[in-house]
Amino acid sequence: MYSRTEFLYFKMAVLYTMRRKGRAILISLMIALSLTGLLLMEGMYEGMMVQITQNSIKTGSGAISIQHRGFRSDNNIVYHLADPAAIETLLKHQPGVRSYAERITQRGLAATAGYSQGVNVIGIDPEREIGHAQLENFMIEGKYAFERNGAVIGYRLARKLKTSVGKKIVVTIQDVNNDVVSAALRVEGIIKTNNPSIDSNGVLIRIGALRSLSGIDGATEIAVMVNDETDETAVRDRLAQQIEDPSVVLYTYKELYPSLSEGEALMQTYNKISSAFIFIVATLGIFGVVLVSVLERVREFGIMLAIGTRFADVARLIVYESLIITLSGYTAGALIGGAALWYLKVYGIDLSGLSDAFAIFGMDSTIHAVIKPEYFTGSLYSVIAATLFATIIPIRTLKRRKPIQSINEQAT
Repeated sequence: MYSRTEFLYFKMAVLYTMRRKGRAILISLMIALSLTGLLLMEGMYEGMMVQITQNSIKTGSGAISIQHRGFRSDNNIVYHLADPAAIETLLKHQPGVRSYAERITQRGLAATAGYSQGVNVIGIDPEREIGHAQLENFMIEGKYAFERNGAVIGYRLARKLKTSVGKKIVVTIQDVNNDVVSAALRVEGIIKTNNPSIDSNGVLIRIGALRSLSGIDGATEIAVMVNDETDETAVRDRLAQQIEDPSVVLYTYKELYPSLSEGEALMQTYNKISSAFIFIVATLGIFGVVLVSVLERVREFGIMLAIGTRFADVARLIVYESLIITLSGYTAGALIGGAALWYLKVYGIDLSGLSDAFAIFGMDSTIHAVIKPEYFTGSLYSVIAATLFATIIPIRTLKRRKPIQSINEQAT
């Protein structure tokens, strides 16, 4: 019996909404457009944050960085991992670890005939990096080759030094004994990773060559990628318990790049603000429609109450009418916004004309959107809450107007 009654009131709500369909369509359209715009903003903004994070960890520190305890504060190769092979043995059998690579990073100076620039000299294992950072995919000139004196440099650094593939640069660093040493390197290739530390200052050479030049046998860092990016803390903690050397410390990328954590927190705040915006838009739109509808139908509601309808049932009818309008708008907005997000996730937005500007912030020239269920669920909760909230005042107004008394007054 109860379900039949519910269906009856729902059917009445649908019929009245259709009688005033122009007004209902206008409000539904307003909600749909607002939701579509907010979904696109959320998906694109988070897509940009994902790109910045991925470019930073993939070609940089990895999801987890294993270093000597003193290296982060001083960046001196004196603070290096003396036995990286022992750590790699642990990584090889560690659950959740996807790949890892040894690196040596040392500050230095790169110079050509007429220009010089402070640089980060990075020693890598080119073969290992193919399965780790996939640096070969970022080459824009030359080849991914590291001969005896070969180097790959960032594209911005190449512009600053006015150099190109085939030309030589002289790199000067301090070795493990703090003596100044230099090496002439031939530029084999130019790379664009959208990681500012590499593109603007990176000189990549074979790790063996940098070991010979710097005088260390180990590595300043082991960069680790994990299978599940949300699991890096658990993997880090397990490794920390297994590594017995007290001089070794492990960092997650969030600890190394606090700005990325701040960006993720900002994204969560933005999602809450977006939901609040939907709530406000839906509340204002529904409030006006419902209030006008109630005032227009005082006599109709009075007749319903006079024949024995409970006021709670009248209130239910008003709520149903409001939900039909808002959920119609939500459904249309979710479908349009979801389809647009899917398209932008697959094909992205090509902003090649602004690629240099985006690269400064670690973003690619093509931005791909992100789609998450919470975009839609948060908006749905906001729309429903807004509907219920917006009907409170019109229902209270109707109750104060005393519809049955209004009928009697009109009759006299």
